[in-house]
Amino acid sequence: MDAPTAPIVYQFKVSLIGISPMIWRRLLVSGESTIADLHYILQIAMGWSNDHLNQFTIHGKHYGVYHLGGITFRDNPNTIRLADLQLRVQEKFHYEYNFTDRWEHQLRVEAIQVG
Repeated sequence: MDAPTAPIVYQFKVSLIGISPMIWRRLLVSGESTIADLHYILQIAMGWSNDHLNQFTIHGKHYGVYHLGGITFRDNPNTIRLADLQLRVQEKFHYEYNFTDRWEHQLRVEAIQVG
């Protein structure tokens, strides 16, 4: 039997790229949260309505929550946990929402809390 692992919490700074003045949020997200969870957290935090296509680009790979008529992704966003991605402090990745208007977000890992 594996020993239980300590819970991980990621502190992200989320910035909307190309907007002045800067629009940003600071989020604390459990490492047990999935890519799909993070998508929905961003929808709430940024005031989006979940009406548009989206995708994350993390370590050069695309992840996203499927919308009818949109692109499909190789991995199920409901099964990929943030802890599985082995994110590091200061690491950055992108989230794009609404492929027409191109709302691009940069997520930076500000801190990782364990325990």
